[in-house]
Amino acid sequence: MLYLAYGSNLNKKQMAIRCPNAKALEKYILKGYKLEFQRVANIKKTSKKIDQIACGIWEITEACEKSLDIYEGYPNLYGKTKIKLDDCREVMTYFMNRGFQAPPSSEYLNTIFQGYRDFNLPFNLLNKNLTN
Repeated sequence: MLYLAYGSNLNKKQMAIRCPNAKALEKYILKGYKLEFQRVANIKKTSKKIDQIACGIWEITEACEKSLDIYEGYPNLYGKTKIKLDDCREVMTYFMNRGFQAPPSSEYLNTIFQGYRDFNLPFNLLNKNLTN
């Protein structure tokens, strides 16, 4: 199964602990979505293709998915959805069920920064979403 990460699960060191069998495949720019913070990262679909977020695509096992479900607080805190990418592949990702916008802690943000380095993602997309 393909899993689309956009927050702390971009961090390869953390994913190695949560999902030792997960394989980092590639970076991906997801169009038509915004990254928002409700203390933790969340994605929100928009109607504008100009909105985009930097993501990482992982190949995960069923055991990885179960581990991620626990970490993400599924189904209470986060729900799951399938997204079809521009190249027609389908990926699973998590979205926050409810909450309010609030800035992330510096520790959490540093974890995401390392994930951006791990996947060689453009920091300008993260900075743009942090200031909106």
